[in-house]
Amino acid sequence: MARWLADGSAQADTRPTADEMKAVARSQAWQVCAIYPHLKDSYWHAVNFGMVEEARALGIGLRVFEAGGYEHLARQRELVGDCLADSAVDALLVGTVTFAGLNDLLVPALATRPTLALVNDIAAGSVRAKVGVPWYQLGWKIGRWLAERHPAGSAPVRIAWFPGPQEAGWVGFIDRGFHAALTGSAVEVATVRWGDTGRSVQRQLVEDALEAHPRLDYLVGNAPMAEVAVAELLRRQRDDTTGIVASYITPGVYGALIRGRVLASVTDFPVLQGRLAMRQVLRVLEGLPVEPHVGPDVELVEPATLARFPADWMMAPAGFAPVYEVETARTP
Repeated sequence: MARWLADGSAQADTRPTADEMKAVARSQAWQVCAIYPHLKDSYWHAVNFGMVEEARALGIGLRVFEAGGYEHLARQRELVGDCLADSAVDALLVGTVTFAGLNDLLVPALATRPTLALVNDIAAGSVRAKVGVPWYQLGWKIGRWLAERHPAGSAPVRIAWFPGPQEAGWVGFIDRGFHAALTGSAVEVATVRWGDTGRSVQRQLVEDALEAHPRLDYLVGNAPMAEVAVAELLRRQRDDTTGIVASYITPGVYGALIRGRVLASVTDFPVLQGRLAMRQVLRVLEGLPVEPHVGPDVELVEPATLARFPADWMMAPAGFAPVYEVETARTP
């Protein structure tokens, strides 16, 4: 596990102590409300799996809601308001759809209803603590991987960059880290294609990029893009000339790494983030100290190194369906 600097742009050198990270016993029947951006892809399924498993292990009640997508700020605000109005809810975990769009709801409630940021970053001062990784690092690590393969002075390469939905707060961090890491390299960003991380949207963006730029060396970006790009490059018989790099891991990307169809990815271990979120919210409810921002280390993964990292740290098991409620255990 690691702590992060306040701006998320660099990894701090210190680590949480064992006391800070360990699970603690609950003193009463706590109820937690969790609000996600959506549950339409395997990344948030993994977060949900980790949270549900840890809630059951700790005996914490958990209710899960989702906004339906990053474009649905109004819906997420309604869900936050509902959780804050529910007297049975002791704390909130919020994976926000926007960096600052919930501040006016969360800040006034902090004194009586602790809220923790879940996975996605949020404006400082609006939550009690944050559980997640600096998204800047995800972009920086894949950008650095490309820059080291194609340093200044080597033959130039052209890439298409697929950051994700432009309105989502996390995308901006990834985008800035990625471009910063490419500075001074031989990598040229030929086109940038923004869009929702739904597979149909990403498939259309991939098709458009390949039509407009027939000599691309890499397709780089979000995991659903990488998943659909595998089939699209095969269909166009370009899989030997155009590489794929993903900015995070899903089961589809994991399988493509095993087959060598995706050259590299990074992982932020969403299952572990889900488990850690439940442990941290319990510490807050029990009046114990927590670090302002903790999360797993961000790791670069290639086909040759994939076996170093347990799959169940990164993905929910096959066949897992999202769970929306875990009942509170009757006795501590």
